[in-house]
Amino acid sequence: ADTDCMTAPMLRVGMTHETRLSFTHEQVAQYCALSGDRNAIHRELEAARLRFPDVRDIVVPGGLIQISISGIFGSRFPGDGTLGLTFTPERLRKPVCPGDEILVTVEITRLRGAIVEVDITLDDPNGNRYTTAKAKLIAPDDAYREWWQNRTA
Repeated sequence: ADTDCMTAPMLRVGMTHETRLSFTHEQVAQYCALSGDRNAIHRELEAARLRFPDVRDIVVPGGLIQISISGIFGSRFPGDGTLGLTFTPERLRKPVCPGDEILVTVEITRLRGAIVEVDITLDDPNGNRYTTAKAKLIAPDDAYREWWQNRTA
């Protein structure tokens, strides 16, 4: 299934979920249009190279990467019905360009009732770290899961 819906009792500390992300030029343009981000490093290689001399292309906005991780929370892990409380990213250690593959690993580090705390790592295919982040989420409850299961049955 492309989506899941896990309640807190279904989760355990140490559980992980891995996803690969990559972004197209069109997605960068759509994100910038929706967010109002007019930073030239997301549109023009010359501007990107002034900030990151070795970059091979424009730079994917950090916010686009972040909302894609939110999409993992709300559709796959813990899944549908998950609510975000906090998202604390670290600065990207190197720029991400369109077409770059990012391996995203989400690991549950703490469970307190319905509150799920996770550590997130973003690595390139060679194992070099792009960045890390932490998030606090609220897992869906039994009533939501029951609705979700009946809807998808």
